[in-house]
Amino acid sequence: MKKLTAGLLAIAMVLLTGCLVTSVYPFYNDKDVRFEPALVGTWTNITQADEHWSFARSGTNMYQLAYSSEGKTAVMESRFFKLQEESFLDLFTTELKDDVEPPPIPSHFLLRVLQTSPTLKMAPLNYDWLVETLAKKPKALRHHIIAMGNKPEDQRLVLTADTPELQSFVIKNLKTEDAWKAPFELKKVP
Repeated sequence: MKKLTAGLLAIAMVLLTGCLVTSVYPFYNDKDVRFEPALVGTWTNITQADEHWSFARSGTNMYQLAYSSEGKTAVMESRFFKLQEESFLDLFTTELKDDVEPPPIPSHFLLRVLQTSPTLKMAPLNYDWLVETLAKKPKALRHHIIAMGNKPEDQRLVLTADTPELQSFVIKNLKTEDAWKAPFELKKVP
């Protein structure tokens, strides 16, 4: 299985959801993590048949997620957790390429889990909404803007808030409609 760098993983995920919100710190604390048996198995995106998500149990409350699309596969850690009875997945990139200097910092991605049966329905935090929100209220959540070119659209927002701050922000915006992108659905492969 061909391993991708964190950058290629982000590109693959961006194809799925648009720009992804990335964080240096996890969105969960150990006390929030649960094992959800319904996740284990292989899933296919309902609208993109070449996209597959395969969750395998790894340890007590962790999954190894193999995400594949367009013939490329990325492997990452995933943790299912609850905040105020709402379900989430924290995806963590673990694959780094040795020849990239400076080495990239592994990132956490957040998906809100809306249902696990009969389909797996998830929604990512809305990157565009977050950029707009933090432009208006920069102190709402610690973050850093990384310039990736000379144009404003070539900037990348990275969350640098610690886990308690991240959780507080997520909880505060659970009912903010624009905070979450439209959900996507996966069906389990028998």
